[in-house]
Amino acid sequence: MADYNFANNGQGRFNPDGSPRPGYIAKMYWAVIGTFLGGALLLRICDFALGIQRIRSRNSRPKFVVTRILAVVTSICRALTYLTPPFLQRYPGFVYFPSLGRALLVFCYFGLLLGLFFYRNPISKFQETQTLYRACWLSIAQLPLLVLLSVKRLSVISLVTGCSSSISLNFFHRWVARGLLLTTTLHMFYVMRYFASFQFLVVELKTNIMPRRGLGTWCILASIVLLTSIRPIRHYMYELFFANHVISVIAFFIAVMEHTPIYAHVYIWIAIGIYIADVALRWLLILLNNISTSGLNYRATVNVMQDKKTLAIEIPMTSMRLLNWKPGQFVRLQFPTSEPFMAHPFTIASLPADNKMQFVIRVKRGFTQRLLKKTIRIGADLEKHNDNADNAVATATYPVIIDGPYGGVSHMWNQFDTVLSIVCGTGFTYGLAVFRGLLHNSGAVRTLRLVWIVRNHTDIVTFRNLIERSLKSRESGALDLSVFIQIFVSNASTVPTIGHSEFDNFLAQHGEFIAVIPGKPVIRDILRGVIDGSGGETGVAVCGSSSLSVEVKNDVALLLGTRAAHYGSDKSSCWVHSEQFES
Repeated sequence: MADYNFANNGQGRFNPDGSPRPGYIAKMYWAVIGTFLGGALLLRICDFALGIQRIRSRNSRPKFVVTRILAVVTSICRALTYLTPPFLQRYPGFVYFPSLGRALLVFCYFGLLLGLFFYRNPISKFQETQTLYRACWLSIAQLPLLVLLSVKRLSVISLVTGCSSSISLNFFHRWVARGLLLTTTLHMFYVMRYFASFQFLVVELKTNIMPRRGLGTWCILASIVLLTSIRPIRHYMYELFFANHVISVIAFFIAVMEHTPIYAHVYIWIAIGIYIADVALRWLLILLNNISTSGLNYRATVNVMQDKKTLAIEIPMTSMRLLNWKPGQFVRLQFPTSEPFMAHPFTIASLPADNKMQFVIRVKRGFTQRLLKKTIRIGADLEKHNDNADNAVATATYPVIIDGPYGGVSHMWNQFDTVLSIVCGTGFTYGLAVFRGLLHNSGAVRTLRLVWIVRNHTDIVTFRNLIERSLKSRESGALDLSVFIQIFVSNASTVPTIGHSEFDNFLAQHGEFIAVIPGKPVIRDILRGVIDGSGGETGVAVCGSSSLSVEVKNDVALLLGTRAAHYGSDKSSCWVHSEQFES
C-alpha cells in the first residue's frame, strides 16, 4: 500500500511499466474534454462566419465547393443524430430517451471514462491499489465539468459550443453526474475488494473514519442522481427538487472535501470557484440592473385572462442599463412580495423595441397557481392600461426582480432562406418572438411560416393582440418577405361557426396572412412542403412538449434521409432548434 498511496499517484506521469499514474489520468481526461471543446469552438467560428456571409449576401445557398461539402456532411449528420427510435418514445412523462445524437455523446463520454479507467490498468492483480485510486482521480476530475454545465452566467460551454439551451445543458449535466456516480462506485467497489482480500473490511469500517466518510459521500451522490433528480420529481415537484438539490449538493461537496486529502483538492476548489464566481457575477448584474436609489426598478402587471388558466405579465422597461435580449430568450422572474426565495424562468414574448417585457404563462401547480389566486384576490378592480387588459378578469401589480436574459440559439435565424416555427399552447410566445424578430431584421430569409397548435379556439383570443401587432409590424419590415400563420385547433368543436362576429372580424382583417384550421396538423406534410419550397437552408424552431420536439426532429431526419441523393443542393439542409416545456 505504501508504494501506491494517494499522494504518489497524484505525482508524475507514468509508472515504470509505462502505465499512467492515476493522478495523470485526471489530466488525460481534461485533455480529451479540452480537445472536444476546442473542436466545437472551431466549428462554431466557421458556422458564424458562414452565417455572416449569408446575411450580407442575402442568399443562403451554398456557392463554393467547400460550403457544398460542408452542407453534405452537415445534412448526413443531422439525418442520423436527430432521430429518436419510436420504441423509445413510450411513457414520455415518466422517462425521457434522447435522440441518437445526444445518446452518441453520452456513450462517448462513458466510453472515455471506462477507457481511461481500464487503459493499461493492472486490474487482474487482486491487491493492486492503483485501480481504486485511478477511479478516485477520475471522479474528482469530473467536478469542474459538472459545475460548468450548471452555471448561468459563466457558462463557458455555451460560449464555446453555442449550446445555450437550458434543456440541453441540463441533460448533459445529469449524465455527467451519472458518470461521476459510475466512477465513485468503481472506487468504492475496489476499496472494499482490497480490504476484503485481507479479511479486514469490517475492522476497517469500524476503526477508520475515511472509509465511512467515503461511503457517506457515495450515499449522498446516489440519492441526488437516482432518487431526487429523476424526471417525475423534477417535472411534478420542481420546487421540492430544487430546494433538495441545493442542500444535497452543498452536503456532497463538504463530504468530498472531508474524504479526500488536501493535495487532491485542486479540482474541487476549481469547481467551487467556478460556482462562486458565477453566483457573484449573476447577483452583481441583478443588483446593477434592478436596484436604484428609489428601490426596485421594475414592477410587473399580472393579468388573469378569461379562462382563468392563463396569466399575461407585462413589465415596462423603465431602465435597460444592462438588460437587452434577443428573440427566443428567457428571464427568471422573482416576486419579492409573493415568493422571495425562488426565481422562475419565462420566455419573453416581446422585443426590446417594445420597451417592455411581455409573458404569457399557462397556470400549473406551484408558483403560477399561487400567483393566479393572489391576483384574483387583490385584483378586484380591473385596470385597463395594457394590451391584454380587455381580456382579463383580474389585474394586480407586483415589484419584480429580473435575472437574465438566458438561452438563445447557436445559429442566427436570419441566415436561413426559410424559417418555420412549430409551437403549441403557450410555446407560441417563443415562436412569436422569433417571428417578430425576423420581421424587423429578415437578413437572408425569404419565407417565414408559423404553425401554432392550440386545444381550444379561446386560446387564440388570449394572443390576438400580440398577433395583430406582429402583422402590423410587417409594414415597417421587409415587404418582400412571404409571411403566413397557420393555427390548428385540435378541439374542432370549439371553433365558432361562420357568423361569429368577433372571430370573423379577426380573420377578415388578416385573412391574407393567417388561417385557422380545425383538427390536428400532419407535421411531416408541413415540413415536406416547406423544405421542398425553400430556395436554401431551412431553419425550424420548435417549442412545446418533448413529444412535439421528438416528432419534428424525427420527421426532419426522415425527410433529409429521403433527399440523400440531393445532399449539397439548395433544398437538402434543414436545422432544428427545440425548446421544451419540461426537461
